[in-house]
Amino acid sequence: MRIAFFTDTYLPNRDGVVASMTNFRGELEKRGHEVYVFTSGSEEAKKANKDPRVFFHRSTTFKPYPQYKVALFPFLSSAQKVRDLKIDVVHSHALATMAMAAIGASKAAHRPLVGTFHTMVSDAADFYLKDLNKHKRLSKISKGVTWGYLKFMFKQCTVATAPSECTGRILAEHGINAEIVPNGIDIQRFNPSVSGEEVRRKHGLAGRKVVLHLGRLALEKNLEVLIRSCLIVREEEPNVRFVVVGDGPARKYYEELVKKEGLESSFVFTGIVSDEMVPKYYAACDVLAFPSVFETQGLVALEAMACGKPVAAANKYALPEVVRNGEDGYLFEPSDETECAKKILQCMKEKNRLGKNGRKIAEEYDLKKCADKLEKIYERIVK
Repeated sequence: MRIAFFTDTYLPNRDGVVASMTNFRGELEKRGHEVYVFTSGSEEAKKANKDPRVFFHRSTTFKPYPQYKVALFPFLSSAQKVRDLKIDVVHSHALATMAMAAIGASKAAHRPLVGTFHTMVSDAADFYLKDLNKHKRLSKISKGVTWGYLKFMFKQCTVATAPSECTGRILAEHGINAEIVPNGIDIQRFNPSVSGEEVRRKHGLAGRKVVLHLGRLALEKNLEVLIRSCLIVREEEPNVRFVVVGDGPARKYYEELVKKEGLESSFVFTGIVSDEMVPKYYAACDVLAFPSVFETQGLVALEAMACGKPVAAANKYALPEVVRNGEDGYLFEPSDETECAKKILQCMKEKNRLGKNGRKIAEEYDLKKCADKLEKIYERIVK
């Protein structure tokens, strides 16, 4: 089959949506399918692109989140390209103009459309439109408008999918019926035999307990709670190091908060690391801390679990499906730094038991199994 992914973000950006798409794309292409990517992006990304199956559309900066771009008028060109390539199925991973382009292209080419809900966008205004959310009535209206748009968008799809049961239930509450197709992970790449010694040497972590956070540094990732939990964790583990891997619009804010709390000696901000190094960072840690309040699944938690690491995670949205309290990690209330600290310490004490259980659970999300589900949907709707 020839498959067209439409997305608002792609490489060189790194986030859960990009990870999901690149994982599925790689597995589908191993099976002989051709996967093309239609995306927004900067001029630099467009010029640097060497992938003949990736098409960047002229874009402008999304001001609330400067790392992301919004495609300008991608509709006609993408529709023509879908026809020219004789695409069999269009798959939208997008929410903004690229989602509308996917709808238009599927209609123009008379091809089926799959739409995946990746991001809890209805909550985005809480973080990026704070002036609006000072007024409860306006906040309620904004969420209503958002869900109205999403309902319209997914009604255009032949099949809608969600990456977790929790996310599927939320969509159903708003009149959107979605099939569950979890995002998969490469359980060979992420495994307990990976060594973390290179990372420990690089950051001077020998003999220390290590708490890892890996992902976008954005407001919805809720790192304030993690940062403040460090004060409590240090009382029991004075030599602990919190290693923060990734970048994003809130990085400077979080770094300044660390300084304000006098925690510079306990934190390491690495920025973005190479794909090759990611499993090694998991291997170097004692526990992954995941305080995010925005997850539709939680790929980072699954990657850490596949490496045999326990996870202390916020009890919010889809995370409890992956982090099963007392089995492969512990859950805490998202706003409670004291509870966060306690769960981190508990994970450290029980890391062997929790880590072994976590590996078994992560194997349920083997990329091959998840790609089977997606491939069956494609086969069912392609005529």
